Amino acid sequence: MKTLKLTIAVLALLFVGVTANAAKKATTKTDVVNIYIDAIANGKVKGLDNVLDEQMQFCTQRGANVNTISKDKFLDYLGKGTDTTAPLNTSTTIMQDDDNSQKVKIDFKYDGYVRTDVVTLSHTTGWVITNVTSSYQ
Repeated sequence: MKTLKLTIAVLALLFVGVTANAAKKATTKTDVVNIYIDAIANGKVKGLDNVLDEQMQFCTQRGANVNTISKDKFLDYLGKGTDTTAPLNTSTTIMQDDDNSQKVKIDFKYDGYVRTDVVTLSHTTGWVITNVTSSYQ
């Protein structure tokens, strides 16, 4: 009987350990920003779909012209790998941060120009990107 109790206890601990490891790790604000930077700077779009809100909008500003696209079109554009030039330097500045949202300015410094993305994150069921405004200098 003692062996049976010990075996059941070991199996219960094993089950709890496996279940805890199988649970999905919560994505932090920093994780979301890093996934976005990796997609833009290095073309690694794996996981990006999971951190973009379904209603996400991507706005590109060039002078007075503003072009807005949806999440699906943004992912299609990135998936084509049209811009393969890696930035020389990337820097981030947190513009606003609280428990439910964050706004981050990301500068991608290329040879001859700077692309500035202002990324808005919101926390609903997890941290997701809801809006990106991109401009060039």
